[in-house]
Amino acid sequence: MSRWWRRWPVVLVAVLLAAWPLTYRYSSLGLDVETPRGESVESRFYRMRWPGDGSVWVGWIDQHQPATQGAGGGVDLGALVLQEPRPMPPRSTWNELGFWRHEVVAARGDQPSAAAPQADRVMLVGAPHWLFVGLAVVLVIARRRRRADTTRRGAIRATSR
Repeated sequence: MSRWWRRWPVVLVAVLLAAWPLTYRYSSLGLDVETPRGESVESRFYRMRWPGDGSVWVGWIDQHQPATQGAGGGVDLGALVLQEPRPMPPRSTWNELGFWRHEVVAARGDQPSAAAPQADRVMLVGAPHWLFVGLAVVLVIARRRRRADTTRRGAIRATSR
């Protein structure tokens, strides 16, 4: 097995730990898909965003705009990196802990979302960054234990022959 394959969980933990302080600045990475529909342009923005409160969100935003304002269709990469934090106001204890489920549908009469005020629909879910760090550490520990068990079993087989 290649050396990289054995080390990737440790690299993942290192990257997540290094990125942790950056989760307290607003960043958004994603894909923008625009589709012309007659007099309007339908836009769907797939996003991974860090609102600046230590959590990581993934989801999409749907927005319709007149064709005169839209670019006319296509797919683009979109990014805003390390800007001023834009945290959402927490509505529950779960939100304060970093767990989010944010769904706003304008057609239902929901209030505009602070995440995307012009959007027709917003669907975002989020979890605290520390959870991903913790899961990566558990992965490293589990892999090391499995490797130690395999090595021990191999040594036992070798001595019993």
